[in-house]
Amino acid sequence: MSSRIPDIKAIQRLLVAAFPTRRVATTELLTGGFINTNLKVTFDTSEAPVVLRLYKGDGSVCQKEIEVLRLVHPLVPVPEVLYAEPNGIDGSGPFSVLEFVEGYKFQELKRTKNSVAIREAAASVGETLATIGKYTFEKPGRLTATANELRVGDPYVEGENPIPRILDQFLESSSLQSRLNSSLMARLHEFVWHWAPDLPSLEQRQLVHSDFGNRNILLRQDNERCKVAGVLDWEFAFSGSPLLDVGHFLRYEREEEPIREPWFSRAFVEHGGWLVDDWRRIVRVIDLTGLVDCLTHDYLPNDVVQEIVGLIQATLNECQP
Repeated sequence: MSSRIPDIKAIQRLLVAAFPTRRVATTELLTGGFINTNLKVTFDTSEAPVVLRLYKGDGSVCQKEIEVLRLVHPLVPVPEVLYAEPNGIDGSGPFSVLEFVEGYKFQELKRTKNSVAIREAAASVGETLATIGKYTFEKPGRLTATANELRVGDPYVEGENPIPRILDQFLESSSLQSRLNSSLMARLHEFVWHWAPDLPSLEQRQLVHSDFGNRNILLRQDNERCKVAGVLDWEFAFSGSPLLDVGHFLRYEREEEPIREPWFSRAFVEHGGWLVDDWRRIVRVIDLTGLVDCLTHDYLPNDVVQEIVGLIQATLNECQP
């Protein structure tokens, strides 16, 4: 069902499990996600709208995400889980029903050129990321879940030089190879291995969002201050180093035209986050793994591919070891 937008009757059939007496009035496709489908659903009465989230993967992805949301909900601004069916119902795929969070994205705020609000928002994102890092696990690795329990499974790679080795794994993807030419792939491999001696071990065991970018962070004005309203889409979360999320949030930041900095990193450190020496370049190198991983996905719009390739080339050109 997540491969296309279902009609209102199909949506009603899913939502009746959560809200037996409510009737669906309208649905709206929410932009931003490339894998799962998010629909804003309004009802024919005065109840607040909700988000129906349809998962492309199997039920394990849904189960993990809802357990992460329930874990962090006391401290981190995230949507409340109203209902979830990791196994689906009546032949549907897995789905969850989440609180609809009102807010706008960093790009929209950036267009206003309101420097005070932009700095407040960047600081709030830094504080939020530090709070996410306060959730820790027994070891680094993939997160798996059963009902009411999160566990850490296998690490992505074992041993030394995890960043170069993970990137090399991504370079073996046929989807990626159809999007990058061989010279750029070779340059990526050589670049990240040249950086290997200067990269931190990344053996931390903190909660990492792993898609901590503009489209998954909603903002709003609260008591005349711009702050984080909600952090969305936790399906890629794992146990590891928050430096990956730092790099992702600063993906579009450039030192010659600072927008998020130094307000983001200052708030991150003030609220318990940790940064290494030469961290600005190091997090950009680490973020290459996220950029390259995006290119391994089966479906990716051409404009997004071009944008990612441009970001990769900028890192290669600007962050020589």
